[in-house]
Formats: sequence, structure tokens, C-alpha cells
Amino acid sequence: MTVRGKTCSRMALGLVLALGWPLMAGAQPPPAGPPPYTPAPNAKDLKAVLFNWGWHMVQLRGLDEHELAVSLEYTGKGTLQVDGQPCTLTKYRSSSNYQTPGQRIQYACTRANGQAYSTIEVVSGQYAWNEDIPGAEIIAGKGKATPMPNVVQERLIRLWAGPQAALKAALAGAGIALSATDRNPGMLLAGGAAKLKDTSVVWKGGKPVVTFPVPGVAGATAVATLDPKHYWPESVVVTQGSTTTAFTYGDYKDWNNPLNPIEAQYAGKITEKRNGQTVRDLTTEQTETGSVYVVMPVPASVRNAITPGKAAEHEALTGSDRQVKLESKEPTPRTADGKPDLSGNWFAAGMNWRYGNRRCSPEQLAGCSEAWNQTLDFEFEAPSRFGPNRPLYKPEHWDKVQQLDMWTNKYDPVMTCQPLGIPRHGAPRRIVQNKDDIIFFYGQYADGGGGQGEYRIMPTDGRKHDPKKRETTYMGSTVGHWEGETLVLDSVGFNDFTWLARGGFFHSEDMHVVERFTRKGNEILYEVTIEDPEVLVEPWVMTPRILRPAPFPDAGLLPERGNCEVYELEDVATQIRH
Repeated sequence: MTVRGKTCSRMALGLVLALGWPLMAGAQPPPAGPPPYTPAPNAKDLKAVLFNWGWHMVQLRGLDEHELAVSLEYTGKGTLQVDGQPCTLTKYRSSSNYQTPGQRIQYACTRANGQAYSTIEVVSGQYAWNEDIPGAEIIAGKGKATPMPNVVQERLIRLWAGPQAALKAALAGAGIALSATDRNPGMLLAGGAAKLKDTSVVWKGGKPVVTFPVPGVAGATAVATLDPKHYWPESVVVTQGSTTTAFTYGDYKDWNNPLNPIEAQYAGKITEKRNGQTVRDLTTEQTETGSVYVVMPVPASVRNAITPGKAAEHEALTGSDRQVKLESKEPTPRTADGKPDLSGNWFAAGMNWRYGNRRCSPEQLAGCSEAWNQTLDFEFEAPSRFGPNRPLYKPEHWDKVQQLDMWTNKYDPVMTCQPLGIPRHGAPRRIVQNKDDIIFFYGQYADGGGGQGEYRIMPTDGRKHDPKKRETTYMGSTVGHWEGETLVLDSVGFNDFTWLARGGFFHSEDMHVVERFTRKGNEILYEVTIEDPEVLVEPWVMTPRILRPAPFPDAGLLPERGNCEVYELEDVATQIRH
């Protein structure tokens, strides 16, 4: 298996970057924590069962073994019921997002009389609708979305009863919120109990049976029966009033594309029965897991037609995955003209970065190593992929984002030695502020290995962009002005060689970036908004970050950048994402 490599005159980065090792600018190894939790042999308490469930499904990823499966792409074959009649599938694609709960199922099938049928079923939070094209009505005049208020709960049950999602729902019932970025059952749950909040476990016939509420569905209770050796769900039975929906699962293995074996376990056989009648009988063809790009924006017509129910117990996730604010009590340094002085050497901790070696799960293949796990896990835990704050692309670009991400080893600018550009390079490491301009210096190896050290010199005298200037560059053309205590940097003129972030998040040459720097005491609030009407539905407001004085003695001594070179250009033979 060949991955793309690089060489660098200042540092041997070929192996580091090929493995996707996240050497962030200014990043420090996380502090040593307690030893990993390991259930005692034959432990039967709820904490042990939920941990084993995630551990054997290989959903516990990263250094701290958090439950990190965010989304899933699934294709299968088989039959389903349409108007009470069996329909043989010619297409079945399910796209699930567990973090901002939603699912889109696209299928086409042929009835016994030869009649063809196709539709797209969508649920997002407490909204359900059908589409004639993926993302119907997200762009005005493109497609038709038909509100389906009567099937919201049915579709949410299907989402949360899935082999990966059921664990998430059980953890939520035990007190680990669906919205939490830290979802480690080994660290967050108390041991020794058979019940934690609304989730409980009993053992029947030597098998663990876990009972939990279905998120967002009032009065719905799920009962998952797990294999006692592998802790995979054999069945999940959901009861709501007089309706019982039973899901049975079997033939577990890694169903990912052979070019991207991720070792996450998923069911190869899925049967769904409602009150005893089979409504879906699926055989898995392929999956793609590891925080792939899956979004379900709700069309305005659907929002207007459906009043969300009161049953949404999960915390809604919108905008940023965390809110930050300036809290420094120190006096704010100022220049001679009274402006906040941004000069200095700065450090911004990474967002959601959990990097480092992880022990092997029981179901992983022979030859698994802790270092190999770190490479695989970066598909799950890279901040832009892990979310939940992601750019909203126009529907016609959704598959392109996925494909770019699946071939990140080939197309990501990090892997082709290109500058990361703005905004991907992140906040500057060093700032030099003058009366009418400001200089930013960026460190090397930002965003897990990319970036060769860049700089920007930008006027801050309030001038406007020159409309005659049509040159495009990696860092764009920037002009700045002050709005009270905030420096506003307005940038246009970008080439389209860079990405906004990992995950295939591309942009066009029409991208417009606005950065805002607000200093209070020894902190700077760094905010970024990206507009790109060519490819985005709406501006993307990135998660804000706080910059603090760099605590490293040589923080301001930026080294001479090395010359990065690509090798093995034609030999990329894997989709393992870095």
C-alpha cells in the first residue's frame, strides 16, 4: 500500500506527513492522563457493557478513546415495502449524521409488476420530508421538498436503532449528551451500577440486554441485545405505544471501501420489521465511515409546514461547536495612537485535537499497532471533520466534498506541499503592528503537517480593495481597518488551490474572508467568516479561538522554512485520509 510522501530540506517529514501525524504549529502533547479504562473480565455492570460495545465496534477512537463515529455513508441491496408491496432495490444509499441528527435515504426499486419507484427520504431533528433531488429547495428553484410530518418519529427510530447509533443513544440515556465532544464511557460513567439515569442493563441467557430511550421520540424505548463475546448488537427492538419496530443485525465486519479499511465494524445483514411485517431487508455492499461530510439542511418550506414536537431531548447543535469569550483581567497594551497593540508571540490551542497512539481494539486485524491506530483515527478526530461546525455547501457539491476527502491522500494541498493559505493556516504565530500596517508570521507544519511558514504584510489604514487588481494568490489580497477595539482584515483574490480545512472543504476563486482580532488584556479573540457564493449556501462562521501569549521560550524565533517536495505522484493506492 503506497501513500503520498514528501521530503523537506529542514526536517524529515516524508514519514510524518504520510502518516498524517498532527504536528500543529505551537501544539504540545496532551498531558498524561490516567491509564485507559479496561473492564474487568466478565464485568456485567452498565459502564463495562457500554464501553465494550464501543470498543468492539471500534467506535472508541483517539488517544482518550472517545466515541467518535460522527457520520456514515452506506450502500446496500435487497428489498423494502412500498405501499405494502415488496420492491426489489436497484439503488439504496443511506447518509447518516449522528452529531447533528439526521438521515437521508435515496432508493430506487422495482415492484413485482415491473413498475419502478424511487424517492429520497429525509429526517433532520424534528423535521421530515421527501425530496425529488438531494438537497431539494436548499437553492431556490432547484427541486421539490414535500413535508412528511407523520413519519418524523419512524425515521428517527430507524436512525437511532442503527448498529453504531444505538450505542450513542444508550450513552445519551446514561448521561453523556449527544452534543458532547468528550464521549468516553470509560472516563465519564460510574462503574458498578446496572442503571445510569435512563439506560440500564440486564443479562438474559448470558447476553447483555441494554434498555434506553430513543432520542427525540417521546415514549419510545429501545432494547438492544448484544453478542456476549463481541458486544455487537444482534437486535434492537423499539416500542412506542402499539408499534414495535424490530431491527436484526448480523455478518459484522469492516465494510468500508477496500481502498480505505478503517476497521469500524458494521452489520452486513439488516432486517427491519414493523409489528411483525418485514419492511426492509438489506445486504450491505459498502460503507464509508470516519466523519464523512453529511448534512441535512431543512428547507424553508418544510420548516414552515411542520411544528417541531416537544420530544427533542437532545441538545440542538448550530453554529460553532463551542462558544468562547475574552476573560482576561489584565490591562490591554496600546499603541501610541490608542489602538490595542496586537504585537507579540501568540499561541492558539487546537480545536478538538486528540492526537496520539491508541491501544488496539479487540476486533482489529492482526498487525494492528498503536501508531497505525493514530493514522486511522485522524479520519475521525480531525477538527473540521469531527465538527459539528462545518461549511454548508450547495447540494451539487456534496458528493464532491466526500470524494475529495476520500482521496485526501491525493488531493489535499497538505499532501502536495502547497501553502495552506487563509483561513486554513489559522492564527498567526507572531504579530508586528505598526501605525498603518501589520505583519503576520505563521509557523511551519500547521494543520497536522502542512504549511511551510508564511507571512503577510497588510495595510490597516482603511483603504479599499483595488478593483483593477485581479491577481490570485494563496494568501489573498488583504486590507484592514479598525472598528473600535477590533482589527478587521478583509481578504479577496485567492486562488482555488487551497482548502478551507481537512475534509475536502474546497473553495472557489470568489472566496471572501473576513478576520477579526479583538484584544483584551493578554488574550485575542480570533474570528473568521468565509463567503463563497460560488460553492457555499451561506457564509461559514468558523469556530472562534482565543490566542494567548506563547509559553515557549523560543516562540518568536521562527526557523527558516524548508523546501517541501512531493514524491510518488503516480503511486497513490489508498484512500486512508490524513
